[in-house]
Amino acid sequence: MNKKSILMPHYGQIAGWCLLVLSFLIEIAKVLFVHDINVAWYFAKGAHITLIVSLFFICMSQEKVEDEMISGFRLKSIGITAYAFFVFLLFLSILLDVKPGPIFSNLENTTSAYLSEFFLIVLPLCLFILYYGVFKYMLWKSNKQ
Repeated sequence: MNKKSILMPHYGQIAGWCLLVLSFLIEIAKVLFVHDINVAWYFAKGAHITLIVSLFFICMSQEKVEDEMISGFRLKSIGITAYAFFVFLLFLSILLDVKPGPIFSNLENTTSAYLSEFFLIVLPLCLFILYYGVFKYMLWKSNKQ
């Protein structure tokens, strides 16, 4: 049976870290040099896309030594991330349905605009960061033992 990996080669991590630095440089350039709101919007979108792609490369690339133990850690990390993300989305949907007090009062249009940004940018970032954190913690814990 052919066991072909769906992960990118290890140099994908290096490319991901370079893109991560690039996304921060784009944000810094936006803050320092851009004074037009329309141009700043394009810089922000470019930085967000670069950030999401960089985290994807970092998370979905092989380690230098990829064996069965690391594959097991990846599977456990995906499971833990899925459970945590499910609970977070459930909590978020309940919170948005209840609309507690002064947080959401008279802000329907503004809230929907912020939530669309939240769902498109922040949630994928949280997903990748949580997975990567759990995976690296498991590797660290196994190397410590």
